[in-house]
Amino acid sequence: MENSFLSEFKQRDYFNQCTNSEELEQLMNKKKIRAYIGFDCTAPTLHVGSLLQIMCLRLLQKHGHQPIVLLGGGTTRIGDPSGKEETRKILSEKEIEKNIKNIEKVFKIFLKTKNSKTKPIFVNNYKWLGKLNYIKFLREIGKHFTINKMLSFDSVKLRLDREQSLSYMEFNYMILQAYDFLELNKNKNCLMQIGGSDQWGNIVNGVELIKRHSSKQVFGLTTPLITLASGSK
Repeated sequence: MENSFLSEFKQRDYFNQCTNSEELEQLMNKKKIRAYIGFDCTAPTLHVGSLLQIMCLRLLQKHGHQPIVLLGGGTTRIGDPSGKEETRKILSEKEIEKNIKNIEKVFKIFLKTKNSKTKPIFVNNYKWLGKLNYIKFLREIGKHFTINKMLSFDSVKLRLDREQSLSYMEFNYMILQAYDFLELNKNKNCLMQIGGSDQWGNIVNGVELIKRHSSKQVFGLTTPLITLASGSK
């Protein structure tokens, strides 16, 4: 029996890829879950590409699941290299905090509900990323990643193929995003991450990290990317 959420997700043409569609379907037929989408706060307002992600969060609510909105107070300080040909502008602490407040207001409007079971949970990843002990992080998390695999991701290959610089800071972004999923699984019982198709590699990293670190099964689900006519975000 096809799950109601996944069925409508596909009917609306939101579906791009899933790490394990069959087992996710079985899980969502058995119980309601928590799923998250992360948003880096690089601007004071959301861009049109975020519209589909908001619709996914609303669809989760419609089918009785609880969405988690991750606001990237930590990762915004780094900058996601996915789909970018050059390093993002580094924002000040004040700019990031202002952007977070503005964007959170938007989500509270779109995701407003009287159902306590589907009420959105808001988290800021700076809460845990800002406290990381570098040596401990490398020992416990870094050991699960290989440079070979990290170099194979499109966000990295694009820069290297074009002989464009990719900072060590940006190179670490994919590890931090995977760690976000681990934190949310451990502390919020989050079982799925949803994102645009450009985030597939980062999402798979998170799924695999949780499996290796905690021996738990979680899921990744991606949507088509809304792009400009040129194909860029």
